Amino acid sequence: MDISVLTAPPGLSAIMNKIEEYLKEKILPDLEKSRGGFDKIHTLEVVEWIKQIINHNSELELDRTVLIIAAYAHDWGYSSLFKNDEVMSFDKIENAKRLHEKLGAEKIKDLLKEDIFSCLTDEQKERCIHLVAVHDQKLEIKDTDELILAEADILSGIDIDTKSKLDPESNKLFMDSVLNIRLPKFITEFSRREAEKLIKKRIDYYKNL
Repeated sequence: MDISVLTAPPGLSAIMNKIEEYLKEKILPDLEKSRGGFDKIHTLEVVEWIKQIINHNSELELDRTVLIIAAYAHDWGYSSLFKNDEVMSFDKIENAKRLHEKLGAEKIKDLLKEDIFSCLTDEQKERCIHLVAVHDQKLEIKDTDELILAEADILSGIDIDTKSKLDPESNKLFMDSVLNIRLPKFITEFSRREAEKLIKKRIDYYKNL
């Protein structure tokens, strides 16, 4: 359950705002140096998609607090792997996925020891770490919160307007993965509708190169 929505004791909303600001302060500077700033832009988009998906799917009773923390940290591990000016390809990113999950999980595990996260239960902290550790295991994830984080991740990933572009061959491989593996695992109609719009725009962009 989402402690920030379902229990809502006085002041908890303000605490969550402070937590978000703290996450930005600790994580975003690292992501700004990773993949030409792609990871910072992508992370902020994933956080916003998470919030929208939760708002449109209250029946899922998702833990908003856990998912937002996991969204900020999900690609933190890339900051240890890629330089700012490094040219990205689909294969290079795919080969780094498992390691970036491991590194990201270690980073958020350490960060969650800070006093500002004392309002979270041990179970919530463990779930944050778990989500970061498995978020790109597209064939294995099955729990609702795992799938929701994956939906937000892909919605940002296919948005052609806001980030640096893949070369055409890498984009083809990426979109094959999206259409054949990622999209079939979407569980919310909201994300399916948004994905359709973003995919059309992405197809049009590469068609006109």
